[in-house]
Amino acid sequence: MRTLIKNGIVARTELSQAEPLDILIDGGHVKQISRDIVDSRARVIDARGKLVAPGLVDVHVHFREPGQEHKEDIRSGSRAAAAGGFTAVVTEPNTIPPIDTPARVRRLLATAREKSIVRFYTKAAITVGMNGEKLADIAGLKRAGARAISDDGHPVPTARLMQRALEQGRECDILASPHCEESQMHREKIERVESGASRKRFPRCLPYGRPGGPPYTSEDVLVKRDIELAEKAGARVHISHVSLAKSVEIIAAAKKRGVRVTAEATPHHFLLTADDAERIGPNAKANPPLRTRNDVAAVRQGLRDGTIDVIASDHAPHSSDDKNRRWDDAPFGVIGLETTLGLALTCLVRPDILTLMQAIEKLTIAPARIFGLDAEGVGSLAPGASADVVIIDPDREWKVDAKEFHSKGRNCPFDGLALQGKAVITMVEGKIVARDGKIVAERRGS
Repeated sequence: MRTLIKNGIVARTELSQAEPLDILIDGGHVKQISRDIVDSRARVIDARGKLVAPGLVDVHVHFREPGQEHKEDIRSGSRAAAAGGFTAVVTEPNTIPPIDTPARVRRLLATAREKSIVRFYTKAAITVGMNGEKLADIAGLKRAGARAISDDGHPVPTARLMQRALEQGRECDILASPHCEESQMHREKIERVESGASRKRFPRCLPYGRPGGPPYTSEDVLVKRDIELAEKAGARVHISHVSLAKSVEIIAAAKKRGVRVTAEATPHHFLLTADDAERIGPNAKANPPLRTRNDVAAVRQGLRDGTIDVIASDHAPHSSDDKNRRWDDAPFGVIGLETTLGLALTCLVRPDILTLMQAIEKLTIAPARIFGLDAEGVGSLAPGASADVVIIDPDREWKVDAKEFHSKGRNCPFDGLALQGKAVITMVEGKIVARDGKIVAERRGS
């Protein structure tokens, strides 16, 4: 079916500003972008007063399948993505079992082809079992379709092992995306393997970053280590969910030196503080934890000046039974696929922290390029590219209601917040998969 999107303000990521244009879609691809297109055979979508942008790309999500489908699965996660305006996601490998072999990568991608209504990509583990002891078959993982390597919430415990991972990543051209956050298991592993001097660099703290107690403090140490190892190896490295002002400073300095480093920030880290975590409770318990006002300001400035390239949700659903516990017993993680766009427009664009085009870039072409998805036409609107499109009503006022989410998770720290700006149509390969928050496709291509 041919589709003509008329009268919208089109945000093309190769241009410096949005402009009024029409978009003709045919055969799942963008056929023409220009003013005043006429096509009597096409169905018309009137986007008057709306922003038309490339489908959003989230490179940090947890869909929990296989192993924890009671929290989320590919079907529910992809619907949450579509409702939020995302047409492509990259999932984390910390499933049960973890995605640490080529066979598991292939099996997961095959499952996603049957269940996901958006484009689905995956990271794979750096180490076997994500236990920080033996490197996984990194070249084999890349050949199987993995888009990056990461041990998710566990930093690779020793510099020597991380160096080898980065060297192999460079050799087979796969991105390393470490989580430079603290993990009790890996801190103990470091203490067993490394010297007493290293132990001082990874100080103990109260369990789970409890509000009112010492925050996890080693993010910047691990950011510095992994950037310096990437610099030595000549490898690409992407720093996940930056939360500390010191981390932003280290990344900025590395970029000035020419290190091949990129970084992302989440809405909860550029909007909320440790004081908010204490007020909200376990639904705001994340790792890295929420930090100080100064850290939040630094992350926002990093987004503004380009030190931080990407906005990602770190969508991490948990069951209500798990989250509705006392702080120390509740798991880490918040959900974000259905709120990230609204939060970015309301809390970054409207107060002029980012321009509209900066926000669109950090939600589309920047993550697509970093993870190599742009080669498939992801993240941009151009003739010949796949017609992955989100139509956004920038004036739509709405209140976050986690009970209405398509995600199985309800652990949203922004529940009840009033926002302005919402995805009203999400299209994948020219087919509408979500409209006004409702899902209209059973699977991709249906």
